[in-house]
Amino acid sequence: MRPTIPALLKWQPQTFADAGTCASEAAEALDTAVGRAVTAFDSARSWRGLTHAAAQRRVGEEHDHADEVRNVLQMIADEASDAAVALTHARDHALRLLDTATDGGFRIAEDGTVTHPDPDRAASAADLTGQITAALSTIDELDELYGTRLDGYTADLASMIDGQPDVTLPGGTMMDPDDAVMMLRSLTESQIRDVLEKMSPADVRRLVQANPHVMGNLPGVPFEWRIPANEVNIRNALAEEIRAGRGQGRRARTLREMLEPVADPTNPNPAAGDDGLVERQFITFVNTPRGRMVEMVGTLRRNTRNVAVYVPGTGTNMDSAGGDNRRAAAELAAQTDGPVFLYLDGDLPQDLVAATSTEYAAEMAPRLAVFGHELDAELAEHAPAAKSTFIGHSYGGSVVGTAEQLGLAPDRVIYASAAGTGILDLPHPAGVDRYALTFPGDPIHISQLLPFNPHGADPDTTADVTRLATGTVEIDGKTYVGGLKTHGGYWNDPDSTAFQNMVKVITGEDPVLHGRDRPSMPSLPTPPPAPPWWTRLFDDAGPPGPLPDIPLPRVPGLPRLPIPLPIPDVPLRLPW
Repeated sequence: MRPTIPALLKWQPQTFADAGTCASEAAEALDTAVGRAVTAFDSARSWRGLTHAAAQRRVGEEHDHADEVRNVLQMIADEASDAAVALTHARDHALRLLDTATDGGFRIAEDGTVTHPDPDRAASAADLTGQITAALSTIDELDELYGTRLDGYTADLASMIDGQPDVTLPGGTMMDPDDAVMMLRSLTESQIRDVLEKMSPADVRRLVQANPHVMGNLPGVPFEWRIPANEVNIRNALAEEIRAGRGQGRRARTLREMLEPVADPTNPNPAAGDDGLVERQFITFVNTPRGRMVEMVGTLRRNTRNVAVYVPGTGTNMDSAGGDNRRAAAELAAQTDGPVFLYLDGDLPQDLVAATSTEYAAEMAPRLAVFGHELDAELAEHAPAAKSTFIGHSYGGSVVGTAEQLGLAPDRVIYASAAGTGILDLPHPAGVDRYALTFPGDPIHISQLLPFNPHGADPDTTADVTRLATGTVEIDGKTYVGGLKTHGGYWNDPDSTAFQNMVKVITGEDPVLHGRDRPSMPSLPTPPPAPPWWTRLFDDAGPPGPLPDIPLPRVPGLPRLPIPLPIPDVPLRLPW
């Protein structure tokens, strides 16, 4: 409810954070205790017979029940922690306004009305009244939001004393939540979405509590339910890391970062009293050794005009994606005013040797194709005017291209310094606008130009693919027009020609095409005679003009390549 000024002065939102910590600790303690009980039961190998079977069933039921209680406690911990952050910021904003009024000699009534004995300052008093009233209203709205959610979770706990109550399915059928989740797994994506949309929010929440792993990752479950399910999954994964003695390890740090609120790049100007921070939103989360996740960076709104899916390349995993990859996704979201999905639902190769293999693309691409259908369903419901763009960088280009060959059909595709257009001998869907960009001197040209490249055709020369200009990029304070560093450097320079071209494609503007940017670039000298693929390694559009011969390693603006001449034989892993 809306506080009075005296109540606001005494209010301590930190108590929400304390409550969240207590709930999280209770969840961890419950999980640990039940885990020990199950382990002790399983170790009694000499126990046999009907009594053992009955006890085993009972232990399994209580284990399942304890997991459900733990999941609700984790939901309470998450909401209480978020409430503490949001309400603390809103309270501090209101207190700053009170200090400003008091320091100016104004009087403040309990309801926030501001007056001044000098009639000439009536306008200022009215302005301060409006600001303080708005601040108190923000606190009221946040209090109602988080209070309603916490009341719901409290009611869920109270209803679970003897086990979770049954849920009501469409048609009136009653079913145990665990059985209902298993039933959903047997349905198609569209059937799952139809069933859940006809259920009450309270019943769907019980499904999330019963099995957050399935509900957080099952294709067909709407994103609005997968996000809270994966919040529980992340908290449970963190608790497991702590129990295993890895509480200060790399994965535990990653999981903590995933639970921290962040700025919403699609809401750069939050209202007064709103800190602008939002929970990170994970559409997929599986705590595998390298980690699987899909994060929605930004907010999907009814008036959203565009969304993008960004598949990164070699060396990316869940522990590293929160750095440059997420920053690039957030910058794309900010500049396009639409959410960007950072897609890492599978393992990517972690080094260049592994990147010669197609097995990673073969494993990830089917999931990406399914995700494309899911995204289409979300857009049809929540942002019907939005256009989708899928971007594959480096090895991610092979993943996107293969997903296209499996039926992925977004509005637009960008092959960004991509290894190829797909590993399968299948056509790409019609009706998709495709673009490619690769800097001259990018070593990915070696992969693109290999005879029988296992990652598919060279996107820069493939028919029906429009090649984009790359122009210049700032890397470590220096301007580059090509070379080794440009393979990924433009992702960290949001003002670069390549990054801006991706923004234009996503938003439906006309990008700068390859060749049209050359008049503004420094001229390059003519390289010495070389095989055709070597010429393209440096500038596959050809030299800019007949200038004096200069030895290739001394071309200004391009670094000396660490490749010995003559080129030695390199064993390759090819798919035959």
